[in-house]
Amino acid sequence: MLGCTKGKNKDFVPVYDVPVEFQPVVSGFIHEAALRGDTLVINNLIIKYDSSQSNLYCALCNTLSSDPGIQKLITVNPKIKCYENAQEFEVLFFHELGHCILGRSHDNRLLPNGDPRSIMVEDKRDLYSPCLYPIGGSCQDNTYKRTYYLDELFDENTAIPQWAR
Repeated sequence: MLGCTKGKNKDFVPVYDVPVEFQPVVSGFIHEAALRGDTLVINNLIIKYDSSQSNLYCALCNTLSSDPGIQKLITVNPKIKCYENAQEFEVLFFHELGHCILGRSHDNRLLPNGDPRSIMVEDKRDLYSPCLYPIGGSCQDNTYKRTYYLDELFDENTAIPQWAR
């Protein structure tokens, strides 16, 4: 074997190009990581709109890797709106940043109460949304679940919360 670069591109120049409307969620992701003891530097992220894609997705990350030496790209489908409130927007983009920055795969396992075990679940953005549309006069506000889902995002070994037993 010649050298120790093994897949590294020493000529890699990271590009950071995040539209202003997505900067608060990227900053929030970095902040939430810091609250949990993880120092993240994100300088290799591009977020762009792509209307040429199908209507089957809201946003997609181009790579499943935590390697900072790889350019990360999240494409957003402007044809569809996939969130009703700030919490759903956060879940959607924290999920995509989980793929791109943390190298997390989808996790469709369930907690004992039937709720998704992870924010990395496919196609579920209302994990900790407030109640918007009460059915039959009753409504559950799920915002108390946010801490667990963010703890689990940054640490897959997070204990199952009491509310999920």
